[in-house]
Amino acid sequence: MNVLGIALVALTLQNADTIPPAVAVESPYTIHSGALELGGTLTLPRGATGRLPVVVIIAGSGPTDRNGNSMMGIRPNSYAQLAWRLAERGIASLRYDKRVLPATKGTVDITRLTLEDFAADARAAAESLARDARFSRVVLLGHSEGSALALIAARQGPPVAGVISVSGLGRPLGVVMREQLARQFDSATLVRYDTAMAQYLRGETPKDVPPLLGVLFVPVNQNFMKSLAAFDPPAAIHAVAQPVLIIQGGRDLQVTVADATRLIEAARTGSKLVIVPLANHVLKEATDTTLPGQIRAYQDPTVPIMPDVANAIADWMFKPVPGVRRP
Repeated sequence: MNVLGIALVALTLQNADTIPPAVAVESPYTIHSGALELGGTLTLPRGATGRLPVVVIIAGSGPTDRNGNSMMGIRPNSYAQLAWRLAERGIASLRYDKRVLPATKGTVDITRLTLEDFAADARAAAESLARDARFSRVVLLGHSEGSALALIAARQGPPVAGVISVSGLGRPLGVVMREQLARQFDSATLVRYDTAMAQYLRGETPKDVPPLLGVLFVPVNQNFMKSLAAFDPPAAIHAVAQPVLIIQGGRDLQVTVADATRLIEAARTGSKLVIVPLANHVLKEATDTTLPGQIRAYQDPTVPIMPDVANAIADWMFKPVPGVRRP
C-alpha cells in the first residue's frame, strides 16, 4: 500500500466512530418537557421502509451529553456510536441532552431537581415519539444513572413498550459509593465521609468534609443527591410491567455484575440478562481491570463500542413482544 493509501486508511479509522456511518441519517429533534425544550438527535436507518422501533437513549450521571461525552474530560462518544450501530440493525434512536446542559431552552432551578424531574424528560421523549407515525414502538434505554430514570419513566405504562438497563446500579447509591471509596481511602477518611454524607442527606451543611471528597458535597446538588440516595433499584425494576433487558459489562469498574444480578433477581418473569464479559462502563472492550488501564476508552471517541452490546439490544427488540408479564 502506498503512502496515500496508508493516510486514507488512517483517516478512515480516525473518523470511524466520530461521524455517522452512511447507513445512519441524523436530524435535530426537540423534546418538549413541561415548559422546557431539550435538544436531541434523531437517528434513522437510511432507506428504511415501514414503521420502525425506536430507542430513547438516556444519559448517565453528571454533565453527560447526548453523545456520552462530558466536560469533565470524558469523551467516549458511546451513545452516538450506539445509535449508529442500532441504525445498522434497522432500529431508530433518539438521544438528547439533559435539562442541565446548554441545549436546554427554559429555566431550570438546579437546587430543586430530583430523579423524577429527569425521568419526566425521558417520559416526554417517549410520548413524543409515540405520536410519530414513523415509529412502531418506543423503548427506553438508560445507561448507568440513566437506568434509574428509564425505570421510573416506565412505571406509568404505555407508550413505553420496554426498558433496557445498561450498566445500571442494582444496589442503593450510598452502598456503591461507600464500596468505591473504601478502595481508595483509609478508615479515618471514611469515618469523616460517613458523618459528612449523613449530614448532607439530612439537608444540613457537612461540618468536616475530607478535602479530596469535597466534590461529593456541592450544595447545589443536595436535593438531587437526596432523591438519588433514596432510589431503590430492585423495587423500581420490579414495578416495571413491560419487558426488560439488562446489559452489564464484565469489566465495568463502576457498576458490577453483582448489580446486574440483583436487578434480574428483582425483575419480573420474562426479563433477560446479558453479560458482555470484556465490556467496560462506556461499553468498550477492556483488556485491563484498572482505571488507568482503561482511561483511553473513556477519552478516545474513536475506540469503538463492543458490537455485542448493540447486537444484544437488536436481537431482543426484534423478538416477539410479550404482553404484560406476571409478577
